[in-house]
Amino acid sequence: MADVQKSVADTKAIKRRLLPLPLALKMLLVLALAVLPLCFMALVAAGAFTLPQMPLAFLRTGTLHFGALEISVAHAVLFGSTALGIGLGLALADVFFIRPVRKLLSWLVQLRRAEFRTVPPLPRAGADEIGEIGAQMALAAATFSQSAAQTEGSNQQRTLFIMTAAHQLRTPMTALAWTVESLRNPATSAEEREQLLASTAESLARMRSVIEHILASANVEEGKFGHVFESIDIVPIIEHLMLEARPLSKKQNVSLAFEHENTFPVFADKERITLALSDLISNALQYTPQGGSVVVSAKPIGEKLEIAVQDTGIGISESERPLLFSKLYRGDRARHMRPDGTGLGLFVVRNIIEQHGSDITVDSKEGQGTRMSFFLSSNRDKLN
Repeated sequence: MADVQKSVADTKAIKRRLLPLPLALKMLLVLALAVLPLCFMALVAAGAFTLPQMPLAFLRTGTLHFGALEISVAHAVLFGSTALGIGLGLALADVFFIRPVRKLLSWLVQLRRAEFRTVPPLPRAGADEIGEIGAQMALAAATFSQSAAQTEGSNQQRTLFIMTAAHQLRTPMTALAWTVESLRNPATSAEEREQLLASTAESLARMRSVIEHILASANVEEGKFGHVFESIDIVPIIEHLMLEARPLSKKQNVSLAFEHENTFPVFADKERITLALSDLISNALQYTPQGGSVVVSAKPIGEKLEIAVQDTGIGISESERPLLFSKLYRGDRARHMRPDGTGLGLFVVRNIIEQHGSDITVDSKEGQGTRMSFFLSSNRDKLN
């Protein structure tokens, strides 16, 4: 994919150039060179020029003998000058036309052998229509190669996406099927039924989360993830998310706190920013070992409000950070700790935050926790 992008970058530098030697002018040069010897000898025969040690009368009436063959000097000069002109014309035609076309054909053969996956360097074909055709063909080939590579990459991503979604949905569905069978069993006690119903609620919540992330991811890629911005108070939203996250924090045995001071209304999409914050808080809780802590904060910095989620969790290595917000990406430690993750949450979060005119900043040390932060603006003009 990188090779294809480089080819496109190289060929996009080719613009329509001035053609100082167009084909028409080159053809005139070839024709002029072809008839030049004949014209010169005609001028000599007409007396316009004199050749040393060769009287003009000899050119007109002299004869040459080749064994039994006798030929007039005038005919010999005519044939010789014609042959010389043809030779010079062919040599110049080879330089101007034949060689550039051969180079272009050889380049096309290489391109075809590479199955348009890579675009070989375009040979110099001259500053004429042939060179322009070659340049335009190179640009078309590079664009086609990029499109083919993107299509292949999209197909691979789509296959991986479907496999991941199927895997993530299969686990809670299997649990639901087993729960139903257990509830239908008359031998199941009332206490066990309560536990099974609680497990069912967790499985349904898990399925809902997976489906929401799948739909959000699909909307992001199709450009249908519309945003409706309005002036909102972020504090009640975070407080509501904290209440929703309490059961998970208790289950994980991780303390959860919200710190805020001097906050003010910001312009944001309430539904989307709630989804992003929910994912960040959920991730922080899920990837923090027992006894750890998660702190959500909202603090003003100038006209912007900094929203941060800080945990004492497993942290993120330097090698994982460039891919952290990629679709379906999950680090090795994250997969080991939470094998049921979708790899879609941070992909969606980044898109939402960027649409709010901010980047998401990650400060983390492996094994020492992570702090993710972004800004919300009180100025509508600062939004993307």
